[in-house]
Amino acid sequence: MRLSVRSFSVILSLSFSAFAPFGASAEEQLAMPKFPTGWVEAFARRGDQEMVEYVPPGQSATNWQRKITLEIYHDLNNLPLDTLQRRAASQNREACDGVVEGKFQSGVNNGYASAFWTLGCQRNKATGYGETRYTKAIQGTTGLYILSQVWRTPAFGKEGPGISPPEIDAAMTFLTTSSVCDQALAKNPCPQ
Repeated sequence: MRLSVRSFSVILSLSFSAFAPFGASAEEQLAMPKFPTGWVEAFARRGDQEMVEYVPPGQSATNWQRKITLEIYHDLNNLPLDTLQRRAASQNREACDGVVEGKFQSGVNNGYASAFWTLGCQRNKATGYGETRYTKAIQGTTGLYILSQVWRTPAFGKEGPGISPPEIDAAMTFLTTSSVCDQALAKNPCPQ
């Protein structure tokens, strides 16, 4: 599946998904080879800060229990990734009664700086639900890409959110195999 921000059209492809950002170089894109089958776009916002949300079949932007959120910040290529994580953790602390914060992990993914973190909200003050978010951020040459897999669950305590191991494994596979690539640069190859 190849997703274009300019038109938000979906074109089927055999081997991988890619998000080609508006305003970025035509070659740089986010490849998502393990994008879940059947998930559909539930929300999209265009502009300098793009956001697209996807949900599984039978769910929507309002009644979701799982979603994938993709954010692209165009021309933002110098913000330290740990700053993003600290900002997200701070917002989580303000919005939640009870928080769970995983360790910030950083490294290089396909030649680009990347980071991964988890955040849990035992009970969101506004909705009453619990939320768990696994996030991967990648600093591209022409933009910043943030990809999250989010679960909405009943409020939870120390027992955790009750997300099944297969769901967690699928989310981790999706996030770890997603990468920014550039068709014009051999050092940042796109999946074939």
